[in-house]
Amino acid sequence: MVEEVKQLISSTHVWALFDTLKYLALGGRIGKAKALLGSVLNIKPVLVVKDGEMAPASQVRTRAKGIGVLCDFVNKVIDIQDLAVVHSTTPDEAQVLADHIGAMFDKDRIRLARIGPTLGVHAGPGALVVALRGKGIR
Repeated sequence: MVEEVKQLISSTHVWALFDTLKYLALGGRIGKAKALLGSVLNIKPVLVVKDGEMAPASQVRTRAKGIGVLCDFVNKVIDIQDLAVVHSTTPDEAQVLADHIGAMFDKDRIRLARIGPTLGVHAGPGALVVALRGKGIR
């Protein structure tokens, strides 16, 4: 069982759109100066989990562009086996994202979920996450 899980790690990809940098700063994930600058510029970061660490993937100025980045990511993944759209406080937006992704992946197999409180405290309100298992990225 442990070996199976280890094999799945390399095919699991997680991208997240955050509405604000405030909660990432409060949790110590980014510096306060960067959070202040991001708030002034109204930046919405898109982060990816790489080797167990959060890393920047993109920065956008609007939620619509951020959702577009998440959709573009899904479109680049080869042979998706499982896919979930996870939200902190915006189930309607999560459904819209799932509908967009439904054009690329069987809509009936997309799982919708809510971020639990342990992760939600770091993500903050408005966070959207796409987590999937696929063979690779084009």
